[in-house]
Amino acid sequence: MKIALLLEYDGSDFCGWQIQPGVRTVQQELEAALQLVLQEKIAVTASGRTDAGVHALGMVAHAPLPESATISTERLVQAINGNSGHDLVVRSIKEVSDDFHARYSALDREYRYVIFRRRTALQRKFSWYVWDDLNIEAMERSAAWLIGDHDFTSFSKRSEDVEHYRSIVDRCTFSADGEQIIFTIRANRFVRGMVRSLIGALVEVGRGKLHEEEFSSLLDTPTELHRAKYLAPAEGLTLWKIRYPEKFGLWD
Repeated sequence: MKIALLLEYDGSDFCGWQIQPGVRTVQQELEAALQLVLQEKIAVTASGRTDAGVHALGMVAHAPLPESATISTERLVQAINGNSGHDLVVRSIKEVSDDFHARYSALDREYRYVIFRRRTALQRKFSWYVWDDLNIEAMERSAAWLIGDHDFTSFSKRSEDVEHYRSIVDRCTFSADGEQIIFTIRANRFVRGMVRSLIGALVEVGRGKLHEEEFSSLLDTPTELHRAKYLAPAEGLTLWKIRYPEKFGLWD
């Protein structure tokens, strides 16, 4: 049997998703909890890898369950949460067909980035405090250029295991309520560091330190020279949700 897991985590004390020697990661914590519950080592595959310090409300992963496992999905949720750290929660588990893959079956992914305009104690781990006056209209105009199919080399970190840096963005918006600004972006795929690089550059546009035409040039003529030149802090970024074809019967 194969299961899909809907995960929420506070990335503050994790060194990203992927297992790495000598550090605490989300995958490591989840697989350790599964092994305690099922008394068997289970490999978990995620929809993607979040960087150190990045949070998730709707990360999706899949894993095989041994034939000997008789535990219900509801009980499995409770058991994993009882054996994982306080900053990792399994929100739901559903049985899926064998052709489901958390990464390759995904239609799109949505990230949100929060900027606070004042110092905040309660939200300091989940936002970026920017004290400068920002030209939101200029940021919105630049963000509108992101819609469509683009090469995001200039807005990414180098990764040896990716063939290209193209993504198709179909949603990119800012919403502001005076105290905070929320940047939302949805695309078919994200390359490493992409959202943090984009928001870092957009804030520079808002500050007036990066002209809108320069932002457009980074997008239209990507170069290695400017790769991830502007990188916002990880703590403001959350993987919000992932959408899959309806045939899998997963979460809205």
